[in-house]
Amino acid sequence: MCTYLIERLKEGLKTLGVLNALEVHSSSMEELFCGGAPPLLAASLLDLFTIEYSQRGSSRRALEEVTIGYWRDWIIQVEDGDAAVELEGGEKIEITLEDVLVFASGASAIPPFGFVENPTITFLHEDLNGNRRMFPEANTCAITLKLPIGHEYEDFCHFMTSGIIQSPVFGVA
Repeated sequence: MCTYLIERLKEGLKTLGVLNALEVHSSSMEELFCGGAPPLLAASLLDLFTIEYSQRGSSRRALEEVTIGYWRDWIIQVEDGDAAVELEGGEKIEITLEDVLVFASGASAIPPFGFVENPTITFLHEDLNGNRRMFPEANTCAITLKLPIGHEYEDFCHFMTSGIIQSPVFGVA
């Protein structure tokens, strides 16, 4: 009886190609069906994004490479629990790697089979009026994270942390 039920289940899973996916991607499927996504790590978040640099040798590229160094160090700070903004009165609000991922993608975990769109990092150079944009921006539809450039490391950390903390009100009706 038990063997018959297992064979019926397999036939049903074959219908939409699920059985094949289970066999080919067994470790991902285990996460999906048996306990959810693993904890988000700095290394996973850093590996997730493709960086869209300006032309090699340009002054823009030099600024972008410095910014990516800041980004990597800041993500490690976030993982260590050292990224916070202090409010008046001394209260601190910390952010997590999940907060960063939600800001960039709208998702609180990396999907088992990855995102449909390849997440990218671009840079916020001066706007048309020559003003520097201080806070990070994101397009969650295209999964594009836009990093501010031209800051010292401490300022970069402050603007990234503050921008992400202030972002949950976006899109709330």
